[in-house]
Amino acid sequence: MDELRRRIQVARGELPADLVLRNANLVNVCSGECYLADVALADGRIVGIDTHDNVHTYRYHGRQERDLAGRWLAPGLIDGHMHIESTMLVLPEFARLVVPRGVTAVILDPHEFANVMGVEGIRYVLEAGRGLPLSTYVMLSSCVPASSFETPYRVLLADDLLPLLQEERVLGWRR
Repeated sequence: MDELRRRIQVARGELPADLVLRNANLVNVCSGECYLADVALADGRIVGIDTHDNVHTYRYHGRQERDLAGRWLAPGLIDGHMHIESTMLVLPEFARLVVPRGVTAVILDPHEFANVMGVEGIRYVLEAGRGLPLSTYVMLSSCVPASSFETPYRVLLADDLLPLLQEERVLGWRR
């Protein structure tokens, strides 16, 4: 709660932000607009956006401040469902290719890893995603095998998958 309280105080301009990005051409994907703005961050999260007006006084001050001088600032792209095995790449190599292009997070369905290696295949995907500049999350496959035409390492049941729900980067399972 103290962390949230501090973020709220930074958002109100009562405490200095950890970082303020000044004079960014902000791409607002919700409204479809682009405009000049300052962005305040605390604890690695955006806590406030101050749009520029004709008589601009800075709402946010930070321990660090960077002038972006009109450079574009846009949110990262999230791939909401993918099979890393279909790329024929390991996660670190995949991250090396997609992060420079704006992808910041992926939600993985490790279905084929589960087919071939069972729960250990899912754990392999979770471990391979640690420490990357790409946030990786997993949705557990609800059916291994997916059909009677597949020959899995072994059939995974709900009881096999339940312990994985305790993992921080496992978001749940899909049906």
